Amino acid sequence: MQTLYCEDKEHQDNPLNLFCLEVDCQQKGLICSFCLLKCHQDHVKNVFPLKTIIQSLNKANNPKNQQELHNKGNEIFGKHHKIKQTFRQNLIEIKEILNKLEREIEKQIKLLDLEADLFVGDAFEKSISQLNMEKLTKLQIEQAIEKIEPLLKTCDGQIWILRDTEINQQAQKLIKTAEVIERESKFWLEKCLTDLKKLYETCQNPIKKQIKILSSQNRYQLAYEQWNLKETDAICLRSKKKHDIWLSGVGLYEITTWPEQELNFQVQIFEGSNLNSKKIIYQDKFIIKNDMEFVNHIGKLYFTKAIKIEYDKPYTIALTPNQSCLSYYGANGKFETDEFKFEEPTFSKEFSDNSTTINQGVVPQFFYEE
Repeated sequence: MQTLYCEDKEHQDNPLNLFCLEVDCQQKGLICSFCLLKCHQDHVKNVFPLKTIIQSLNKANNPKNQQELHNKGNEIFGKHHKIKQTFRQNLIEIKEILNKLEREIEKQIKLLDLEADLFVGDAFEKSISQLNMEKLTKLQIEQAIEKIEPLLKTCDGQIWILRDTEINQQAQKLIKTAEVIERESKFWLEKCLTDLKKLYETCQNPIKKQIKILSSQNRYQLAYEQWNLKETDAICLRSKKKHDIWLSGVGLYEITTWPEQELNFQVQIFEGSNLNSKKIIYQDKFIIKNDMEFVNHIGKLYFTKAIKIEYDKPYTIALTPNQSCLSYYGANGKFETDEFKFEEPTFSKEFSDNSTTINQGVVPQFFYEE
């Protein structure tokens, strides 16, 4: 590679043989040693010789790394395509519900307007006059009675007109109904606007949103070996955080005796505390290999997507292995940690009671984002 020289007159044609990789640096890129002293002193650790960078790239340029990069690139493109598909589908559903909402509010306001006509001007008298006319069509009769129907009261085959106090009550009911529609529509639409603005801001600067996965406390005080793990292990939890969190994964106690066949777990997350619930919000199968890393007898099992967990709302997590194996297990389980409250889920005959208590189980902790 031919040598390039700095164009700054004060740097006396010094060679451009350094490269700044500092993300926020305004002069990031190819620099000389004088540039380094002048503008890059506060992040010198992120300035490297150009020769070193090229050597590192050449070293990494082997068939294995190329294939890994190719696979990772395809994975990224796949995620991007899925984001676009999901966004478009959600946008279609949002437009549909907004159209339905607009039509429903217009319908309700129209009905309220019809009833409110009774309290304005001579609508009541006009309806009576019309009903006393000799020649009327079916539609005219129905429309006239429809207008004054709120003032009619029936009971046991009798019909009478509401008194003044009852008319006032009816008027107050109309006012309250309108207030409810106004209050609820204002609250939810403003909330939607706020959430959409937050989404817009996140999309403008997605890389600046730092995602940090937090580990919850271990809900067990003791751990023992030789737990015969062969059926469903489940726990119901409620978040103590007074804001939404995103559940990223669970801790899994170490497998001590590996079966000959491939070991995998079916993971299901239900809304509610009942394993019979048909509202499954997440399910997947995870292959557990004997090279899985365990720290203090706990391994990390991350979901393929983060699951939204609302404050104080019950969720049940169930793990079912495809075959019997031995593992560590937790004992002296806590009903509450700093992050979650726990309770035993209810279940049907299709789920075993092998370990569905908080005193014994293979899920000691949880990983989440705030």
